[in-house]
Amino acid sequence: MAIASLLITVIGLLLVLMIAGTILVNQKRHRISPKEQARLKEKWNKIMDEAGHNPKGAILEADKMLDHALKLKGFKGNLGEKLKQASTLFRDLNGVWAAHKWRNRIAHELEMRITANEAKTALSQFRQALRDLGAL
Repeated sequence: MAIASLLITVIGLLLVLMIAGTILVNQKRHRISPKEQARLKEKWNKIMDEAGHNPKGAILEADKMLDHALKLKGFKGNLGEKLKQASTLFRDLNGVWAAHKWRNRIAHELEMRITANEAKTALSQFRQALRDLGAL
């Protein structure tokens, strides 16, 4: 009985170590590299420069950037699917979705208008999401 109990304990420990190792490898593999972070920060600065005279364009670009960052983290599918898969990574998931909805409205509604305050809020939500992912 003692040998069987010991064997079960050892096997259980090995399984736990294998699972922990897999999680650590996946986290490392899906980190955004410093080189890519620098490239994304440069892109973000361009988006913010554009925001003053073209807020709609800035929101469209920020949404693309979020999609790209999620792809770098290993998430698959369209942006909506990626957001669902990565939901636990975001401090304000509702804010991320709200920003993405602004993008959809800009892309699909004819003569859609957005106030400077609304654009500022959407861009702030995109920035926080990118920070949550380790992209900025």
